[in-house]
Amino acid sequence: MALEPGAPTSIRTLLASMIQRQKRRLVLFLPHRADPAQGVRVSADLTPLELLQIAAIPDREGYEIVLIDAMIHDDYEKRILEACEGALLFASSCILGYQITHGAEVARMVRARFPKLPIIWGGWFPSVMPELYFKENIADAVGLGQGEITFWEVVQALESGVDLATVAGLALWRDGRLHMTAHRAVVGFDQIPDVPWHLLEFERYVERQNETGRMKVRHRYPDPWDMPADMPVRGFSYYSSYGCPEPCTFCCSPMVTDRRWKAIPGKQLAERVLAAQDRFKFNVLRFQDANFGVAEKRSNEFCTELIKAGSPFWWNATYEIETIARYKEASMDLVAASKMHMAALGAEAGSKDQQDRIKKQIAIPDIEIALTKLFSRGIQSGCSWIIGYPGESRESMLETIRLAAAMKYAFPRSASDIFPFRPIPGTEDYDLSLKLGYHPPQTLEQWGACLEYKLTIDDIRLPMDVFQLWKRYGVTSTFYDGLANEGSGALRGMMKEIAGWRLKNANYSFPFEQKLFHLYTKSRGKKAAPRNIEIDRTSGVTPHAPGVGAN
Repeated sequence: MALEPGAPTSIRTLLASMIQRQKRRLVLFLPHRADPAQGVRVSADLTPLELLQIAAIPDREGYEIVLIDAMIHDDYEKRILEACEGALLFASSCILGYQITHGAEVARMVRARFPKLPIIWGGWFPSVMPELYFKENIADAVGLGQGEITFWEVVQALESGVDLATVAGLALWRDGRLHMTAHRAVVGFDQIPDVPWHLLEFERYVERQNETGRMKVRHRYPDPWDMPADMPVRGFSYYSSYGCPEPCTFCCSPMVTDRRWKAIPGKQLAERVLAAQDRFKFNVLRFQDANFGVAEKRSNEFCTELIKAGSPFWWNATYEIETIARYKEASMDLVAASKMHMAALGAEAGSKDQQDRIKKQIAIPDIEIALTKLFSRGIQSGCSWIIGYPGESRESMLETIRLAAAMKYAFPRSASDIFPFRPIPGTEDYDLSLKLGYHPPQTLEQWGACLEYKLTIDDIRLPMDVFQLWKRYGVTSTFYDGLANEGSGALRGMMKEIAGWRLKNANYSFPFEQKLFHLYTKSRGKKAAPRNIEIDRTSGVTPHAPGVGAN
């Protein structure tokens, strides 16, 4: 806008102030984690914590934050284009899966409309594969690892016109090659303000949680066993720690987080969470930490404060098997009394040799010890296993299937899910897979179709008998959990009994009852589950068994 030479100084000052405020807008976008065109989306209790975290300091310092989440904003493209007009930057984050594809599509749209607007990426996938974003010209910088301080310094650098090469913790593209700035050390939560919750449109997420329509929902944890059936779910999520100290060879955390673990102290965490619950009135809390329970003392402090407050909600978190196994009985009693309803656990392998090879090093007896501690207190477990690691023997895979089945039988209604190995970039096992002949995806779109622990029928590197056994185990587990809804109660009960016998005896030969059930549902005009493993284009490790029609 041009002003006449004689325009009052106050008008010039006001206009300059308006331009400055517009320039200081930061546009943060979270892409779809699953492709809605496939009829799939993720559980809507997964709020955009990664964006809320990096917004904390700029929000405190007075920047205008526009947070757009494709999960709840159906008009996200319109919102993005409007918000980017005059903005300081556009930033996004993603993990492996469809989020890569969708995020790239949106970034190309932004680049085409606003070619000079800086685009900043973060999240673990860009952290380990930053060059792909520069080669497609949809990034000006990629944050590596922990992002709160890095993002704030990026904002300051762009605001003042300082070269981003002075900001630690970034990948840049200079002179046709990748350039890494100085290493960024991991910091504790005492250096990061609390989440700016006023940016979260929580009721939109609640609506999505309770009105799924025809969408298939992934990453949805089971409701608490003692939750009334008619109670609407108001699921909330929270980060209470960063990183993980474990050296697992199949996980990217050792590279991305340097095996550092920083956490909000237990009492302070309880205070913050209780304040959030008073504000949002959630009834189920999901901690999105990679490894919540590292410190037993912190857990005790947190649980004690929740109990003092009357344990006003259920909560769940990811734990290590060895963590639960070593916790004192009194500590586990506190966990139960604070209304923890589920622990997500990675067992990963069924033999000591394989545990040692992947550096997980779980003592095999500890698996049952940990699950018993949980189950005896009415806490559900979600246990995951992997078969087909690079170089893993057939015998090792079979032992994993056998032990997973034994745990499934011993602890009904608790998941014991087996996933074929996927080479994840930024891991030791990814590098080993490359040496053994693995041909990885080359583009963002190809990576967007490559899922953690998921597979399509034509992309399997398992011995055929192991593959067949794995399929039958998945179907049997589905019947054992009573997840097949067709038929009378007596029929479903019979299928459950037979499934229990198969799991207990590790015998999946001649699954005649499953064939008959498939024919029954077909004759009744019901839509039988697919005979092949369905293609699930959702990232992450949420369990879903092969269809009950599989053979």
